[in-house]
Amino acid sequence: MKRLLEESELEKLSADIAEQLGLHFPPSKWKTLEQAFATLAREQGFQDIHDCVAQFTSGPPGKEMIESLAGYLTIAETYFLREAQYFNILEQQIIPEIVRKRQGGERRLRIWSAGCATGEEPYSIAILLHRMRTTLSNWEISILATDINPNSLAKAREGVYTNWSFRNVPDGFQQAYFRNTGDGQFELRPEIREMVKFAGCNLVEDCYPSLINDTNAIDVIFCRNVLMYLTPQIAARIVARFQRCLLDGGWLFVSPCETANPFFIGLEPINFPNAIIYRKGSGMKSDHQGNKAISIPTPPLKPLPAYRPIQLAAPSPALPRTGAASPPPSRPHPGDHCETPPLQEAFTLYEQGAYEEAAEKVALQLVLNSRDSRALALLCRIYANQGRLTEALQMSDQALAGDKLSAGLHYLRAVILLEQGKDEESAAALKKALYLDQDLVLAHFTLANLEQRKGQLKESQRYFDTALSLLDRYQPDDLIPESDGMSAGRLKEIIGTTTSRLQQGDQG
Repeated sequence: MKRLLEESELEKLSADIAEQLGLHFPPSKWKTLEQAFATLAREQGFQDIHDCVAQFTSGPPGKEMIESLAGYLTIAETYFLREAQYFNILEQQIIPEIVRKRQGGERRLRIWSAGCATGEEPYSIAILLHRMRTTLSNWEISILATDINPNSLAKAREGVYTNWSFRNVPDGFQQAYFRNTGDGQFELRPEIREMVKFAGCNLVEDCYPSLINDTNAIDVIFCRNVLMYLTPQIAARIVARFQRCLLDGGWLFVSPCETANPFFIGLEPINFPNAIIYRKGSGMKSDHQGNKAISIPTPPLKPLPAYRPIQLAAPSPALPRTGAASPPPSRPHPGDHCETPPLQEAFTLYEQGAYEEAAEKVALQLVLNSRDSRALALLCRIYANQGRLTEALQMSDQALAGDKLSAGLHYLRAVILLEQGKDEESAAALKKALYLDQDLVLAHFTLANLEQRKGQLKESQRYFDTALSLLDRYQPDDLIPESDGMSAGRLKEIIGTTTSRLQQGDQG
């Protein structure tokens, strides 16, 4: 078949795709690129494929073009309980270990499905946690599911599937958690669907870890069948950022075909029956160059049991809500102030995700000046990213004691309160921040999310509108204050997507 594009066009196109989406398209896959752009050109009304390619390669492509293209280039093929041994390990080994370690401490469990496609993976996790609801009673549960493909996310939010998504599930699974709609489709029970929060995320370009997208202090990340489609450089960079998102002792699940890749420096490969899972800060030695996995004593895994139908009328301990997107604490800007060497080093280490080392440098700074509000605020951020929320709140209070008129510090305190589930106290702190600085964009954004969560949609829209108005003062690439490096353009996109879904819901 005759090529639609010249080799020079395809070479540049594949390079730009790698830069924008991180996807790897060597010459053997150029035909797929041609087909995707031919479809994109028709969809978006270009005269021909060459005009479409020229627009993509001549400058930063728009959000709509990237998202549409992602839908043609990424594979959304998945099914429930895919590679069941991973869910066995999560249920029988990892979560019980987390529960044991946090007895008497903060009862929080945060899981991220990165590259969730049409939702079968995060919903499988939600079903598993629902089955463990007695063990997890009174725990704060967060299941975040992200993907770059908006069409996949739309299907995931609906929670409606055909028999093809159940091709490897145990007996009773569909009957227990899905309603047969009578037209060959199965609708997920609402109490399971509500446990998962879906959001768009470009793993190449978006900022994480960050409280603005709930990617901080994560216990478990699932990122399966994603890295193998990326360039080695991009894959390594994403894994390094996942490490910063994970708490010490946190886990990264990848697919079996991805475990042999040299991307996991700094993570320990741990052998389970029929699976290798990577762990952060396990304190074990490993030969990363040879990717040699380490075995830990584990009892034989039990097969997934049959799923008994749940009794919706019977009282049972409910899992906590997952909540709306939490905003980030402010990102340190070392160049903004003339800092002493320990604090300068602490900021650098913080940016690298070396939280323990950064905390040590902050301690040195506090020896020099125990009331240094910037040092206290940085220590607060470090504790928040480590999941130590009680200590983070104490540090924010100490910082505010020395600088009561700082809108940023009041905002930081609000973020910690929000993470603790103290919505009313968080709202009060956000309003104090806005009293001191009415142009603090993320305070408006956060209040909009809080009002949305309470069902106050008109009030939520008012805060969103104010945030959008303030964002008009920025260039798209400008970084938003207190945002962990998020650009004004990206925050606009997030608000636009959120408000669009709300309006569609109202119309429905």
